Amino acid sequence: MTMGMNKHFYLRLAVIAAALLAAPGQASAQNVGETIGEAYDLKSNELLYRETHCVSSDTAAREVIYRNHEGRLLARKLLDYSSGATTPSFVQHNLYSRELIEVALKDDNLTMTVQEIGNPEPKKALSTQTDEKLPVVIDAGFDVFVRDHWETLVAGDKKYFLFPFAERSSLVELRIGPTSCSYDNETDQCFRLDLSNWFLRMLVAPIELGYDVESKRLARYRGLSNIGDENGNGQVVDIQYRYRDLPQRACRIADQPLTDERLRVSLSPDDAES
Repeated sequence: MTMGMNKHFYLRLAVIAAALLAAPGQASAQNVGETIGEAYDLKSNELLYRETHCVSSDTAAREVIYRNHEGRLLARKLLDYSSGATTPSFVQHNLYSRELIEVALKDDNLTMTVQEIGNPEPKKALSTQTDEKLPVVIDAGFDVFVRDHWETLVAGDKKYFLFPFAERSSLVELRIGPTSCSYDNETDQCFRLDLSNWFLRMLVAPIELGYDVESKRLARYRGLSNIGDENGNGQVVDIQYRYRDLPQRACRIADQPLTDERLRVSLSPDDAES
């Protein structure tokens, strides 16, 4: 495998965990915001960016807003859970790379597209039927998948699933299992996420996920980020998640479909996370 393929596999593997949220049903109707992730450089401990995760009042949709340490918008993502708790459809607009990524599951048909903003023709596209042998898990649905299999995972079992790899127009088989935490803590249960293929595992470093044992909420993510630096290079991060209600201005999820136009609208400066 070339270094380029290695980087792309790792980046897409990072997308699974870097987008993890609490369960859709845990949001309150009065306060739509619930999760903030602060991404620090794994070596220097420098703050690189923040993720603000927002849930709609009916918990059927959510939005993730990525901003750098100065508050500049880097990317936005909208998720729609009408297709299932572990298989949400999503549209992600990466402003720093001018790419639009869309994944959707409907009636066992999975579609994936990647296109440049302003170009009506997709760079990559795939439509395929899902495999009945392994479950398909899409984006933040991975968090629900972990909690659905919590007892067996903690007991030492590994779970396998298929994850959409939009940038290579394919489904990738992944696995997750328990592991020791690499950071100091007294409350977390850590898991190791990696590729199921033994040969590819030798070429791609795993991702470490730390969950709070009591709440079963994601507390730490350690690995390569899905948000690149100003040159588009991958960043190895330690994301620390905290859960609290946010003011309405920090989370603007309107009752409208997931569309390209929805993602083209930038947040006003007043909406920046303080």
